[in-house]
Formats: sequence, C-alpha cells, structure tokens
Amino acid sequence: MKINCPLSRLPLLIFSLLCFLCFASPSFAAPPHHISYTVTVADTANKRYRVTARAEGVTEATISFALPAWSPGWYVLTNAYKNIENVTATDGDGKPLLVTHPDKLTYKVTGGGKGDVILSYDLRAIDRDPDAVGPGATGGRDYGFFAPYLDETNGFVPGPASLTYVVGGKSVPCSVTYKVPEGWKIASANDPGADNATFTAKDYDSLADNPADLGKFDRYDRTIAGVPVSVVIVGASGRSHRKFTEACWKIAEAGIRVIGGGKSPFPRYIFHFRAPEVTVGIAGLEHLNSTVITLPLSAIRTADPDSLSVIAHEFVHAWNVKRIRPDKLGPFDYTREVRVRDLWWLEGVTDYYAPRILLEAGLVSQDYWRSYMAYTIGLVQNNPSRKRVTLETASLKAWEGRSEGFDGLSYYEKGLVVGLLLDIEMRRVSKNRVGTDDLMKTLFSETDKRGQGYPEGEIERTASRLTGSDLTAFFDKTLRSTTELPLKEILESAGLNLIFAALSIPDFGIDVNTLTPTAEGIRIGSLIKNGPAERSGLKEGDILLAVNGKNIRDIDGTIFGDVSQDQDIALSIRRDNVTRSITLTVGEKKETAYELRLIAEATPLQKAIRTSLIGRAISDSAGTPVGAFQSP
Repeated sequence: MKINCPLSRLPLLIFSLLCFLCFASPSFAAPPHHISYTVTVADTANKRYRVTARAEGVTEATISFALPAWSPGWYVLTNAYKNIENVTATDGDGKPLLVTHPDKLTYKVTGGGKGDVILSYDLRAIDRDPDAVGPGATGGRDYGFFAPYLDETNGFVPGPASLTYVVGGKSVPCSVTYKVPEGWKIASANDPGADNATFTAKDYDSLADNPADLGKFDRYDRTIAGVPVSVVIVGASGRSHRKFTEACWKIAEAGIRVIGGGKSPFPRYIFHFRAPEVTVGIAGLEHLNSTVITLPLSAIRTADPDSLSVIAHEFVHAWNVKRIRPDKLGPFDYTREVRVRDLWWLEGVTDYYAPRILLEAGLVSQDYWRSYMAYTIGLVQNNPSRKRVTLETASLKAWEGRSEGFDGLSYYEKGLVVGLLLDIEMRRVSKNRVGTDDLMKTLFSETDKRGQGYPEGEIERTASRLTGSDLTAFFDKTLRSTTELPLKEILESAGLNLIFAALSIPDFGIDVNTLTPTAEGIRIGSLIKNGPAERSGLKEGDILLAVNGKNIRDIDGTIFGDVSQDQDIALSIRRDNVTRSITLTVGEKKETAYELRLIAEATPLQKAIRTSLIGRAISDSAGTPVGAFQSP
C-alpha cells in the first residue's frame, strides 16, 4: 500500500496515528518481572509437598497460572494436574484472593492489583501412575521419573509435573527454593545459589527442564572439559559405584569431544540415576542440563553395555533435542500435542550415536558397534509395519504411539538405521569430507546463533548444502516412502557387507513395540491378528502379571523367558480389575538375522569412510563374522 502524503500535513498525520495507536489498539498486560517458587517437603508420611509460585511485579488485577499437559521429551498427555490440591492465593501482604479453575490445567487469580501474587497448592507425590509415569515404571519404588515422588528418605521434583507457570509470563527469570528435612541433600542442574537450596534460570522452560533429587542419595563429582559433571544415584547406597561412575565420566568426555568438538553447551551436567529394587528394563528422559535414568541395581554393579548405551543416548540429547531442535520444540506450548517431522533425527540419530560414544570412550569394541547396527537393522527389516508406515509419519504421530512411533514402526529403530545410511551417503558423495558429525555441529552452531530452533526441512537442506549434492531423493526414499531401504549398496560404500540368514523363532502373537510397563506388570498393546496370543484369549489392554508362576518384574531378558515352539506357558493377567489365568501355546515365525562384516578388499574411499564410522583398528578381523545374529 502506498500513501501519498504532502509534507505540510505530516505533523497532523503523525499526531492522528499516535492517537489511533493509543485509543484503538488493544492493551496487553505486562508479565511479572520474576517468578519465585518454593517447594517444601511438607508431609513425607502422606506424600505431600507444599508449593508456592510467587509472581513478582504483577500489573493487572487478574493473572493465570497453569500446569503443563506434557513433559518435553515424552510425547504423551499426562494426568499430572490431578496431583494439585488445596489451591489458595494471596497478594504480597497476605490478603486472600479469589481463585477460579476455568479448566483442568489453569488457575485464575483475581483481585490482586499491582504487586505480588502468590499461588499456593499441595502437590501429591505418587509412586505409580501409568498415565503419568510411563516407561521406567516398576512394581516397587522408582524414586520418580515423570511424576513427583516422596518417601521418608528421598524426593523427586520434575518441573512440568510440579511447577505451574504464569500464562503469558514463561519468558521471565525464575528461581526455585527447596525446603527439605535436616540431613537431606539437593541436586539440580539449574544455576545454584550460595545456599545450595535456591536455584535460578533465565525462564520457566529452563527451570522446569532441570528436575531436582532431594534426600539421602550418593553423589559423585568430576570436572570434565572445564565443566562439573555429577553422578547422583538413588537407591543403591552401600554398594561400590566406582566402575559405574567412571564409565559415566568416560561417556561425558567422549560425548563432549565427538558431538561438541571439545566444548560443552551446558554450564554443568547431572546424571540422575534411580536403581529400584525391581524394574522393567531401562528408561531415560533427557533434560536441559541433566538426564533421569531408571535402571536395575545390577547395572550399577556391572556397568553393562546395554545400560551404558542408554546413558550415552541421553547424554547426546544435551545437544540433539535440547539445543538442536525444531522451532516448535521451544519455547514450548504446554497446552496441547506439538507435532514435528524430525523425531527420527532427534531420537533415532541420537541412538545411532550411542554406541559410537561408547566406542570412542573405550567402553566397547568395534564388534559391539557392528553388532548393535546389525541387530537394529534386523528389528526394522523384520517389522512388517515398515511396509505401511513412513518414518516421517511415525514421527508426526508419536502422540498416538505413546512416544515410541506409530502403528508398530519405531522412529528410534528405523531412525537409527537411516542415520547410519545418511552418515555413509554424506561421506560417499563428499568423498568423506563431511558426515553426520558435521551436520550435527552445523545445526548446533546455527540454532545457537539464532537462539531458537531450526525451521522445518532444515536438516535436509543443511545436509545437501554441506555435501554440495542434492540429497532430496535420499530423504524422500528413507523418510517419506515405504519402499525398502537401500541397505546393501549404501553399507558397501563404507566397506561393510550385510549378511543375513533365515531363523525360526518363538511367536507369541504380541507386538512387543506396544508393551507398556505399569505398576502391576506389563500392559499388552497390539496383538497380531489370529496369532497365538489372540487365540489364547488375551486382549489388548490386559496387564500381564506373571509367566509360569513367576512375577513378570523378576524375569530378566525377554518377557516370556526361554521358551520354544508349541510350548504351553501359563499367564496370569489382570483384566477389568479381575485376575485371570490363560494358557498360551507358543507358535513359530520366520525372521531374518543380520550381520555386518568388513569387506577385506575395500577401496581406499571405502576404508576411509569405514574408519570415520568406527575407528582405525579394524584390519585384524576383516572378513570375519562379527557379533553374528546377536543382540548387543
């Protein structure tokens, strides 16, 4: 639009415009200038915290507080709002203010005027809630994961499930003070104050994304690359932790070297570990400057590679997801599902780097790396969902798949394989000049410079720019198509030969990707139509309690143990609050096992690419079977 304006009339027009802006434009309430929280351990016997959220410098008569509907990193809407009770509000002088509850997440406070407004509430800590806890849930204590936890000796406060934010005020500086019983310690990766009880952050997203362990736990500290790195272990006192903590520090050092180029993006880092008496599997959740990981007590003692790979995965998240992220994942919209196309990269490629970090840290051999890759290739290639669901769809519909994928396709598993193929393809077309290491560093540099996440499509554009080649066809095929992955030809570019063999394995007729740990056992998700489980009378949603009389939480390895075709196994399940007995006759199914071997007569470029992936000391086992047909 063009306005033709004689100079003689300019002052009058400016005055008129100012009047219009003052009187015709809507007014916007300024946010508070600071939010200070206090979390008090109020009642350990009844598992209650008392929380206050003090909004300082309120300028309006009405202010709203809300609790997030989900926790970043876990794409599931939770029931955390149910744990808030006895909500009250006052002004800065203690005068009671009116609190209304317009929806399940929001508390509206009216009558404050100018000054401070304090929202106070009881926070019910819970041991177990499948809707709020999810992966990592156990039959006993888990010391907290997604939900607040509290007992006589320990507490856990996850920000999104515990601290309400000021609607329209998430960007202002925040602080939180923890008041704990005598003799309790506090561990949080937010910026600590002199009293080690008050922690600060630049905004709500940052504050909430660093949880706190409270209580009597073991803590070990070391400085790595100029940054304090701590290991906090809850539930394993009286045991030797030296081997385990040393492994954690080696992972941190290798991660900072490989992903960060020797520099860390965080001012400090905390590994929050919980080792309950019993647990189903290993689970972790990444945070801004920390991670929370639940694992068996045996993992603390042995520092086994399966546990260490989860630790490495979560540490890589300090870059990939927490700093390298789509612009939709920060600042966060906590009120609804936030969908992105790149979970294959954020989770799958992070998992691709996990064994690489262990290898760089000297904690595993190259045989382990190849076995890990081959095993994951097998998971993808033996999964029929790869023929009906694209990797991009699995990312977009993570909310329907409870943060694992969609319709049986895991963006962790296929994302790892695509990450491997992408690394090799980038190195092939660039003559090994660049790979995913360079892609990761470039994405980090650009998002760090912008101070915000990357726009949609940036991963693909950056990969093409770095290689000097158009990689659109590669991404179309691997992300947006259900055609078979170009495994053999791309792997050969790295001097790796993919070998496969047919196997007969027990068939239970259950989609293992849809199994979910609960307080009692394992919730069964999808069943294979007319498979052994369905024929036995099992139904989707049943809770598996025991197998052959053995509590499911005590079974190590596969859920059903070591069984064979045509064997009958006795299952105890819970359905509609009723315990039932079911006999399942094990079937048989054909699968293909995969193995990665080194090509002995590789070309110089193949050898160079292979060295970039897994290191130099590889010639001794060239051409020999490595980790054949085994899970890492």
